[in-house]
Amino acid sequence: HYSSRPIVLYYLVRLPPFTYLAMDMQGGRLDIADRLFRSIPETWASFQKVTGDVRELIPEMFYLPSCLLNMNHFNLGKTQGPTPTEVQDVELP
Repeated sequence: HYSSRPIVLYYLVRLPPFTYLAMDMQGGRLDIADRLFRSIPETWASFQKVTGDVRELIPEMFYLPSCLLNMNHFNLGKTQGPTPTEVQDVELP
């Protein structure tokens, strides 16, 4: 099983030029905040619960910590729900 373009962009959305590639894939804007990579614990929980969730870690996760930080201050939006949260850096375990 190999990572596809959407999966790679899911993880690297905070890191140019991948931010712009993700925007291009979504019609010129980023996906809604609830579907962006924002938490390692939440992503891990999704792997455990949803049998169709086949995202795999990409090599950059092991040597490029800047892919977890919103250093360019992109507007990644706010999550929906009773307590909306602004998406910035990836939450670590």
